[in-house]
Amino acid sequence: MMSDRPAILAYADRDSVKPGETISFAVSCMKLDSFDCDFVRLLGFDAGPEMPPFQPPVMPVREAKRYPGRAQPICAGSYIKVDGSQRLADLGSVTVCAYVMPTLIAGQPRCLLSTLTPRGGGGVALRLEADGCLAAILRNTVEPRIYRLDRPLPLWLWSFVALSYDAERRHLLVVVHRLASGTHDHVGANWLAVDDVEPPANGDGRLLIAAERDGGGFPCHHFNGKIERPRILAAALSLEELSDLASRNPTESLNWPCLGDWNLLGDPVSEIVPDESGSGHDGVCINQPTRAVQGSAWESPTMDWRRAPEQYGAAHFHHDDIETPGWQEDLRLAVPTDWPSGCYAARLRGADAEFFVPFFVRQSADATSDVAFLAPTATYACYANLTMQRQTNEYNLGCIASSYTPLDLLAFEHPGIGKSLYDPHDDGSERCIGSLRRPVVNLQPGGWLWNFQIDLCLLGWLARVAPDHQTLTDEDLDREGLAALDKCRVLITGSHPEYWSLPMLQALDGFLARGGRLMYLGGNGFTSAIDYHPQRNGLVEFRRRHSGNGRFGAGEAHSSFTGRLCGMWPDLGRPEQSLVGVGYLTEAFDRGSYYRRLAVSDDARARFIFEGITEDVIGDFGIIGGAAGLEIDVVNEELGTPRHALVVAASEQHGSSYARILGGLNYFTRLWNDAPREPIRADMTFFETPAGGAVFSVGSIAWGSCLPHAGYVNNVARISENVLRRFRDTTPFRIPE
Repeated sequence: MMSDRPAILAYADRDSVKPGETISFAVSCMKLDSFDCDFVRLLGFDAGPEMPPFQPPVMPVREAKRYPGRAQPICAGSYIKVDGSQRLADLGSVTVCAYVMPTLIAGQPRCLLSTLTPRGGGGVALRLEADGCLAAILRNTVEPRIYRLDRPLPLWLWSFVALSYDAERRHLLVVVHRLASGTHDHVGANWLAVDDVEPPANGDGRLLIAAERDGGGFPCHHFNGKIERPRILAAALSLEELSDLASRNPTESLNWPCLGDWNLLGDPVSEIVPDESGSGHDGVCINQPTRAVQGSAWESPTMDWRRAPEQYGAAHFHHDDIETPGWQEDLRLAVPTDWPSGCYAARLRGADAEFFVPFFVRQSADATSDVAFLAPTATYACYANLTMQRQTNEYNLGCIASSYTPLDLLAFEHPGIGKSLYDPHDDGSERCIGSLRRPVVNLQPGGWLWNFQIDLCLLGWLARVAPDHQTLTDEDLDREGLAALDKCRVLITGSHPEYWSLPMLQALDGFLARGGRLMYLGGNGFTSAIDYHPQRNGLVEFRRRHSGNGRFGAGEAHSSFTGRLCGMWPDLGRPEQSLVGVGYLTEAFDRGSYYRRLAVSDDARARFIFEGITEDVIGDFGIIGGAAGLEIDVVNEELGTPRHALVVAASEQHGSSYARILGGLNYFTRLWNDAPREPIRADMTFFETPAGGAVFSVGSIAWGSCLPHAGYVNNVARISENVLRRFRDTTPFRIPE
């Protein structure tokens, strides 16, 4: 749906920037001819009267001014483009063929391969029409001529499709061969033969796979589904030859001259799709189609694309894929060298429209802060523009965290900006690649209380108790490893550091091994295995090993970015309890609850945590009603909680919503020293590490939301400050005998 109200959408070319470097912004204005830009530091968010006023400090820079506005088109949809070639312009006798698995038609044409030239000209195309039937299009300078079959291709099944045009005989063949997808699957062929077909006029030599160009030259009619081994042969194959080709393995060499033979696996990290014909017609992937997926020759015992690349030669295209809109730059900021490390934003305003583009400024090279905040940007990328889960999760309905704001509605009004990895593609398949190089409506200092908004509360608190702190992002840690934490003694997480790559975990292992101190001030962290794209920033890949939020292809759980097995870290041998003492238990977007101190909190090892705290109840306040909520974690010694860990407080009295998704976990452990209580709880946990460091975990996403209560003067803020003060102290911690 589209809105008549003014709107601004924008994104930056990076999430992390050092003082003295530049960051650029691309902006699209709807119903606005100009916009004002200033730059602010984000130390909280606009959450209404229950929170401190949202008054972000404005940073004086010359780039803060009015700019002309323009609407920039959102070019969503993945495809492959091949630049112009005279040999592709004048095809003559030709065969165009591919192995295809359509997954969504939705009443619109879906192009498989096209050399059609916009605004007149010529070319050919192989396309599925709005009813799903295969059609060959031959175009002269007057109009395209369409020759179509009468039976639609089946969805989610493989077919071999082809058009063959003999320029001398003026003879056209359009062919579909259904390929077997199981022992009992019926296969067959359907074809159309047409004589006296006028040859197409020459095109401009440009070619698109999984799309075609509209009258303005923009990609349209994006294909939804898998394509494997698209080819253009410089010969007109007969019906018998096409039947023979359909029966071959897609990787077999051909006996005919070839103008293009595209291996859609290739190097799946590279945007280049190699042409293996020797003609030099390499393609370029646009908007990140899903690669390293099952091809037509896949066999079930093979689960790793690296071991049998010939079985993973397909790419899955979607009309709603997007890496970046590809907008032109509107403004650029040279980050002043005197800005403190932290979270900033370009604030864009015009009429009633407002949009923030956040970014993180790292500390300067000569800074010596020993406290670092790790912004969970991998989690931000996975949740970017979340829509469907909030509509459909039963336990969300009517709860405090699921109301929509005008900012949230932008994701519905402008669907081209893409959705989160929790929202299936329109064809029902799971999204695998999350991008921050596009407008993100839930990275705003307002709206739904989740992830970024709670992290701003943490940053507001941190600016008060450790104004010299440094900030870095997940991607910084992934790229730089342990070196990113060179000056750091205390590392503080965000509220929901859920998604971690292997290099990130290895850096954290090294940090703790050298005596670093970790404050895990969130919940459901360190649980999901992702990979960052090794060449392009802001791109993460997460493949579920089991279907959860859409249709999932067996054998497609290995990342195309690295080949590593994705899924949940506990399933991969790294349960979060072995790292931070606690692990995910349950969730509900209902009112939060409070913690109650346990007797062990008086242990001399943990007494510093509660210095100045006289009450037993912790965090029975805040914007969602309590410090324990949204998603919560518990200890479990069987999964790795250290034997010497202390559970110093635990939450209680959670609503029934939290019981709806409980799994078969054992919630009671030997570390639970009190009398048996309700199993639904968050465990506040502390333990020392062998190198003199320590870990403090609160096990709740909602913890940070309570920090600003009463102007940051409350027992949640006091406990957090107590832990930070002791963790900054160089005195080593000692593991008890």
